[in-house]
Amino acid sequence: MPATVLSLLVPTMQAKADDGYKFNLQLTLKNASRDPDGVWDSQDLAAYGNPPHHPDIYTARLTTPSGEWLLSQTSGDCNMQTMCTTLLVHKSKDGQTQVVANPQVMLGGSASLSLNYKKITTQELDEAAKPFIGSYDVEPIK
Repeated sequence: MPATVLSLLVPTMQAKADDGYKFNLQLTLKNASRDPDGVWDSQDLAAYGNPPHHPDIYTARLTTPSGEWLLSQTSGDCNMQTMCTTLLVHKSKDGQTQVVANPQVMLGGSASLSLNYKKITTQELDEAAKPFIGSYDVEPIK
């Protein structure tokens, strides 16, 4: 029975890998014409395709000693290898919110934030669909 209780508690605890904090993007809003988190503006969520539809939003959230982190992605800006523009947002303990990285992440994929909050790494695919590790600096984007 204790193993069952533990398995129920694990999903609510913060995911922390040995080499960083793990983000697992999950579909949070289909056909999104607005972003409740305020990461994407209306231009980013414009309808496209035939028939026209709005992009889906994928998100992952973490709480760390440095504050809250949000990884947000839309399905509207992906290449043929399903690599999509993604934004990493940090909300510090004093309430300041900043976009600090814009890595490429596979649609609905995952990323790791280093334990010192200076790098975010992703599993990516190049134009020939060969996997490689992407590494991005975490610093305010102006």
